[in-house]
Amino acid sequence: MDQETARKREAGFLSYPGDAAAVYRFRAGETVDRPEPLERVRLSGGSPMESGFDLIATGPIMGGVDALDILNEYRANGFTKPGDIVVFKQAGTLSCWSVDLLAYNRLRGLLENCLKTAELGMEQNYNQIDGIINNTAPRPDELASEDEALFLVGGTTYLHVQTSEDDRDYTREDCYTTYDYTLYDKKTLRQLDGGRMEVAADIRDAPEQVYRLAAQNILECRTVLGASPLELVSLDILEALQDAAMREMEERTAPKPSLRDNLKQCQREAADRSQGGGPPGSCGPEKER
Repeated sequence: MDQETARKREAGFLSYPGDAAAVYRFRAGETVDRPEPLERVRLSGGSPMESGFDLIATGPIMGGVDALDILNEYRANGFTKPGDIVVFKQAGTLSCWSVDLLAYNRLRGLLENCLKTAELGMEQNYNQIDGIINNTAPRPDELASEDEALFLVGGTTYLHVQTSEDDRDYTREDCYTTYDYTLYDKKTLRQLDGGRMEVAADIRDAPEQVYRLAAQNILECRTVLGASPLELVSLDILEALQDAAMREMEERTAPKPSLRDNLKQCQREAADRSQGGGPPGSCGPEKER
């Protein structure tokens, strides 16, 4: 990848609105004539590319996952190797790590100035240049749409509230509106509960007010979180929550071999052994020698 393309890709990674990762690998043949020592680049807040590294991969990652867990997964899958630099942008903040044979070392300061440059390009607001992309609090009507909203309940649980498909044509004269709701654990992204509930719908001005009222009623009537504080959060993370819940459901409902399947497998292995055509199986005691 040429340097101009790599710079654009790096800028795209730094300005990505969700959680993402990037992997840098040292260019072969530049061990002796390195453009700039990595330590100096780190202290200046520059990019690993200034120190002879290529940006070899970028992509989104699941929100709320510990960086060390991701690093261990990358190592186990052979996605990274010793000498690589892995950068995570999680909740708008960066953490940079060098991959060694047996451990990972945090490279504080690396890419900080590059992140500020990305912020300047996105925010045009100097009093918000603080290392977090687009952290100016959005107005409530930019967070909640006409049909749905997402809340963080007590700092531990996400609550997604949406107007039921059967009730999208409600009018200002309606007394009640039907809402579908789903609860997700913030730490694991696991779906906790869900259902449908009719709620008094006497507020029609701002979607944030409508859904906050619905959320409060749902929590008080259907959960033990009724007194917990509600924080309206961006709908951008909803897809990650739903994807994680779908994967968990698929794993939980995946068909498992039945007793009949196991018996048939044992019979096949026994037939193979009697004909000398296969390795020993595990469906019964081995024949005494």
